[in-house]
Amino acid sequence: MFSFKTEQKGSDMSVRMGNDITDYINFIFPEIGFKEKEKPILYLIKSCENYDLDERESIRSVNKVLGDKSISRRTYYNYKKKLYDNRIFDLLKISCYNTNGVKLFILDSILNDSEQTNKADKLIGEQFPKRKQVLEDEEKQKEELNSAMNKTQSDISKFKEVETRQSPKDSTLPSNHTVKVEFVKCGKEFCLQCPHGPYYYAYWRDTITKKLKKKYLGIIDPRK
Repeated sequence: MFSFKTEQKGSDMSVRMGNDITDYINFIFPEIGFKEKEKPILYLIKSCENYDLDERESIRSVNKVLGDKSISRRTYYNYKKKLYDNRIFDLLKISCYNTNGVKLFILDSILNDSEQTNKADKLIGEQFPKRKQVLEDEEKQKEELNSAMNKTQSDISKFKEVETRQSPKDSTLPSNHTVKVEFVKCGKEFCLQCPHGPYYYAYWRDTITKKLKKKYLGIIDPRK
């Protein structure tokens, strides 16, 4: 995606910097090998997100386009799960930028074909002539931004509360403990809403029983 030319001997740092940037971009937007037969449905589902359709509206609209190749609700969720199967969405869930506009920007980067995007948007949009696209609906964007700001303030208060509550507990951990970050499944099938983490746990082996022990530390990195 990015290329760097080395003009002088000894400029290995520029090459390393280029590799670091490339690795970072590939981490955020890794190439996903969607099958050709999957792409039309993925673009349609993405367009449903673009018009902020609910589950019933999305399935009905996609099937209206597909005709005799219509899909079931379960298949719809399998495709949607595949569409959102990207590490950036896990990070987005716990950030203040978790809005539909940002999600659509990421989906556009994953499904990187403007011609297919426009075609799918037209097929879905013509079924909802009075519905605005997410990025064209100023009122909805304002609501999302206000909601994100309120969530951020709430999260800051929770972080301070947890940090205060857990500070004395952390000091009781044995010196041989290791802190690990984990994501926990909520148990809901095809869930794309719950944060699922990151949660911090301390692991250590008891010096007497040799058994592995575990302790929940909270949602703030105790190593900082």
